[in-house]
Amino acid sequence: MKPALTSRDWFPKVAAATLPGAGLTLGVIGVLGCVSHGDVTPRDASGQFLMWLAALIWVVLLGTCFLFRSGRQAWLSLVAANIIVWSAYGLTRMLLS
Repeated sequence: MKPALTSRDWFPKVAAATLPGAGLTLGVIGVLGCVSHGDVTPRDASGQFLMWLAALIWVVLLGTCFLFRSGRQAWLSLVAANIIVWSAYGLTRMLLS
């Protein structure tokens, strides 16, 4: 039987969603910006889309961080996701340059 989800480790979970979550959000936006050849100017439609998407991704991470079983699992999962996303960013920058 699975243990029930609790708010026992709420601070490490929120900290994991805040710190590595910010890096993960920026990495996803970077990959999408490279793939879509988005312009960096905030007045363009692609720039606006990426800015609003960043807010949405980070809010989703903050909202779902409590679904992890522990703070340690949240940190490990989000750091691993950061490594994957930033590796993908480096690869797309290398291939599209």
